[in-house]
Amino acid sequence: MVSWYRRLIPAITAILLLLGTGTVAHAVSDEQAVLIPGAMPFKLINPFYPLNKLFLYPNIGINFRGDDDAEVIDYSQNPLASDWAIRQGVKRATAAVRAIDGKVVVIGESMGSMVAARVAAELADSPEPPLVDDIRVVLMAPPEAGAAEYFKAGTFIPILNYRVSRIPESPYPTTIVIGEYDGWADPPDRPWNLVSLLNSVMGALFFVHGQTSLVDPADVPPENITVERNSRGALVTTYLVPTENLPLTQVLRLVVPGPLVDMLDGVLRPIVDAGYRRHDQPGDPRPYLSDGRIHWPQREALAEVAPMSAPLPRAPVPASVGQPTGAPRAVPTTSTGSGGRSASAPVEATQLPSDATESPEAAGAEKAPIEAEAEAAVQDGRTDAVDRAEDVTRAGGPKPDSAESAMGTEQDSTDTGEGPAADGPGSIAQQGAAPDDTAPTGGSSSAPAPTGGDSSGDIAGSR
Repeated sequence: MVSWYRRLIPAITAILLLLGTGTVAHAVSDEQAVLIPGAMPFKLINPFYPLNKLFLYPNIGINFRGDDDAEVIDYSQNPLASDWAIRQGVKRATAAVRAIDGKVVVIGESMGSMVAARVAAELADSPEPPLVDDIRVVLMAPPEAGAAEYFKAGTFIPILNYRVSRIPESPYPTTIVIGEYDGWADPPDRPWNLVSLLNSVMGALFFVHGQTSLVDPADVPPENITVERNSRGALVTTYLVPTENLPLTQVLRLVVPGPLVDMLDGVLRPIVDAGYRRHDQPGDPRPYLSDGRIHWPQREALAEVAPMSAPLPRAPVPASVGQPTGAPRAVPTTSTGSGGRSASAPVEATQLPSDATESPEAAGAEKAPIEAEAEAAVQDGRTDAVDRAEDVTRAGGPKPDSAESAMGTEQDSTDTGEGPAADGPGSIAQQGAAPDDTAPTGGSSSAPAPTGGDSSGDIAGSR
């Protein structure tokens, strides 16, 4: 796209073609063509520009259209200010297409292909887009299908003043024509293969890139033609035009007999083809460059398999399962057993965590059984439970129980047969119950008097 002298051979070829045939005749078509030429550095002073304008530009895509009187778009074509030149070309080509009443084929070559693709995309996104059947696009040797893949989309290249882009998609039928070994449209996928890279450079400068616009689709073998549908529903047909001789050895044919150069080609071509993924065998582990980064096939294959073998996520655990819980404790209640003695019977409640601070609501919950017992005692005529409830209320709640009191209560319960058995399933020891803070009035166990202002001693004394 930068070198101007690559136009010399195409220009000479076009001149010989025109002189030999007089004119290129095609069947009359109802489809008008808009042609967009490629880059031309220093256009106004470039000596090859007049030749290209006269002989090459009117024949761009000659075998992909039926219009012999095509309109050639004149725009900057400056490769050193690519983005500005592309915008100018899009503006002028879009106006030309809008001025045509009927079907149009837009054909762009090299930088012109970048313009043509953007014209189709802008027409499709305009308030009044042309019908799908009225527009067709042909992209000859598009750099955005080749060399631009060496860079990530959006990368800015200062020397060209160009921001890398991929071929814009449109809903209009699109044809892409790529010459084999063209360094602009068909660079090697492994540029570290220097033989393959140098071969593509020779193809870009001299022997492939400029001739692509004169390709006849009838000369392309069927296996080199692919058809696919893009994201906007348009059919995209790609022609990979074979190059008979390696560009790398093409110069030698001017001074060396052809059979000798053919032998050299036979040695070099496998090396050159090794730089292209299309020649790889299935499962080839060699890395390649695409979309601005190096791809490693084996690593990417493992990355695709890994998520499939990953364990399924566990079901969420209910919040209640994760909350800390303690062993159930017994809230002692006082009952009168045989012989007029008070016996403690445990009432199970959920134990709070040891580091938790009891709230007023929790304290009220612990008072509830005592108050209920007091009401029941009033109905039965018992005063001891009523006195205990009043003392607990004045003290501000139940007090911590002592282990010795619990032992005494357990002894009394065992003697009277009214409490849980010491070794049975309902024993206080197995339930982890807190002992009663009320000292028993009788029995074999001795309980020390509670300290710290405990009201249990007063209750026992009153009884």
